[in-house]
Amino acid sequence: MDTKRIALVAGTVLTVASISAGAVSLALFTSTATVPANTFSTGSVSISTNPTTAMVTFSTMAPGDQVTAPITVSNNGTLDLRYAISSVATNADAKGLKDQLILTVKSGVTTCTNAAYAASGTNLYTGDLDSSAGLIVGDATSGAQTGDRALPPTTGNTEVLCFNVSLPSATGNAFQSASTTATFTFAAEQTKNN
Repeated sequence: MDTKRIALVAGTVLTVASISAGAVSLALFTSTATVPANTFSTGSVSISTNPTTAMVTFSTMAPGDQVTAPITVSNNGTLDLRYAISSVATNADAKGLKDQLILTVKSGVTTCTNAAYAASGTNLYTGDLDSSAGLIVGDATSGAQTGDRALPPTTGNTEVLCFNVSLPSATGNAFQSASTTATFTFAAEQTKNN
């Protein structure tokens, strides 16, 4: 073998040996730590009413009659909420009783009866049974709106509203044997970050 070849083979062997030795000498001491049990949960928005159906009803109304009934609104969730009330009324006939009846909603009424409700409380709404846009109290559009009712989640936190529906004394014969049905919707949303 010639000397150049021997020198080239020896150089290659030395290079490979150097690379192998360098790889072995790169060992490091290491350590890790873990932090377990990081848990997350969400709050809840839950609204309920009592009663849940037929809150205010009156059959055989005559001009000048009225009916008054309380409804208890509760925050059953874990987050502060705000709520709005809307109404949709339908006439069972073509007589238009829903637009003749007058709905009044009050908060802070001491006694929610026909005789007592007018003397106390704060008036939240007075108008048609379903108003022109269906909005009775506040607005269910996301975010704070004028008239929205706030209700924090403290245990047993409720608000009693007083609903009064009256048939004006001036109601004429066209409304005899008329009927209407209303559905009140209580729409709630979180107030935090909203």
